[in-house]
Amino acid sequence: MNKTEINKEYEHLKNLFKDVDESKVSLVDELLKQTAFLTIQLKGMSKTISKEGALQYSNKGNVRESPTYKVYLKSLGIYQGIVKTLNSIAGKNVIDEDDEFDSFMANH
Repeated sequence: MNKTEINKEYEHLKNLFKDVDESKVSLVDELLKQTAFLTIQLKGMSKTISKEGALQYSNKGNVRESPTYKVYLKSLGIYQGIVKTLNSIAGKNVIDEDDEFDSFMANH
């Protein structure tokens, strides 16, 4: 895990709240940290899934979702819930810039 990337993402998210009431910002600080962590984790998992695929095939011909894909989907749901909460607190679109993750989602 790259703490530098997480810290950079956290600062980016915190900057999106620069015009929000300070009491709200302190309230959501932990959510911003978790969102930064999840963003970096999701990007890493999406790269793995792009490289290895979302499905695993056994020697017997059975097919199942890869463990990485399962964790990705669960994490994505949590991420979406946090972003929705942050958006409602900020009263605007908090995550408004396209990034690698958005590109991945648009293509899959």
